[in-house]
Amino acid sequence: MKNSKKAKEKFLETQRLFKRMSHEICIVVESYYIWRTLTFARSILEVSQEQAERNAKLMSLHRYFFVPTEQSHLQTFVIGLIKFFDKDPRALSINRLISEIEQNKNIFTAKVLREVYPDLANIGAIKDDYVPINQSIIGHIKKLQKKHKKLISSLKDIRDKQFAHTDMKTIKGTFVPLEIEALIEAIQEIFNKLSSTFDLSSTTWDHLRDDSIRNTQFLLENLERGEAQREEELKKKYGY
Repeated sequence: MKNSKKAKEKFLETQRLFKRMSHEICIVVESYYIWRTLTFARSILEVSQEQAERNAKLMSLHRYFFVPTEQSHLQTFVIGLIKFFDKDPRALSINRLISEIEQNKNIFTAKVLREVYPDLANIGAIKDDYVPINQSIIGHIKKLQKKHKKLISSLKDIRDKQFAHTDMKTIKGTFVPLEIEALIEAIQEIFNKLSSTFDLSSTTWDHLRDDSIRNTQFLLENLERGEAQREEELKKKYGY
């Protein structure tokens, strides 16, 4: 009975690590897509030339808001992405989460999972052969990490030499937005691979991406309308 209680407490403790990591993914998704929407609002390739010029003018008028806002979101998502691949054993990372589950896989049994989720147990959703992690998933995760190894290394350089502290010597760390998006999707896939096996759960962050883009665009559109109205009011007041 005592061992069963301890196993359940450890399971819930590990589950809280998943929740913390999910929260970190939320921050990365929101910051990246806010940054991307603001940055590409001035891109002729993304919007029309006329709209890009209007946005550039609008953001220049409010540069003391937009410049630090873009920089803040850039730093937030770069630092956030590297957290998932942190090699410090004290840090919550993908590999640390895997290690935590593996260390306790013998006590994370179907019985424990049924105690945590009695509703799932009642409908027979928790099988007797339940295991919290397996080598197939670990292998798949390692392949995804290897696939994005170069980008992760580049982002780590940017974080370490530009954001965490500023090197005396300037570095030329760059990235391609599409590669960032692929890395974000890979992190989400890794998280769901682990959670679906650990506690049969799955998470989607698409609404955060869509809402971040939509709300940022809405901000720019409203600001543009406000500036047009302000100019009209000045014309009426001063006759120019």
